[in-house]
Amino acid sequence: MARFTKNQCQPCPVRAKCTTSRDSARNVGFPPRELLELQLRNRAERQEPAWHKYYAVRSGIEGSICEFAHGHGMRRCRYRGQAKTHLQHVLTAIAVNIERLSR
Repeated sequence: MARFTKNQCQPCPVRAKCTTSRDSARNVGFPPRELLELQLRNRAERQEPAWHKYYAVRSGIEGSICEFAHGHGMRRCRYRGQAKTHLQHVLTAIAVNIERLSR
């Protein structure tokens, strides 16, 4: 971690490339080499068409999970016991499917 004081950071000619903050100093973190290499490799993979095809499927699934969690209150169960909880999940899934078909 590199920390720059306000007096060091303000007169820097390339400050606009580092931060958008007007009045505070800048802290820059340098991850360990292994983590940096992993991040760079993952960012390079995200540019490939195969990754975009894979992520298209995943984003659809994540959208459904988000809809259940936020739109239908699936973060909390109304009942106790595995059988009743399962029934709530099944009935909610049926309701979501009917709602999607009606659109």
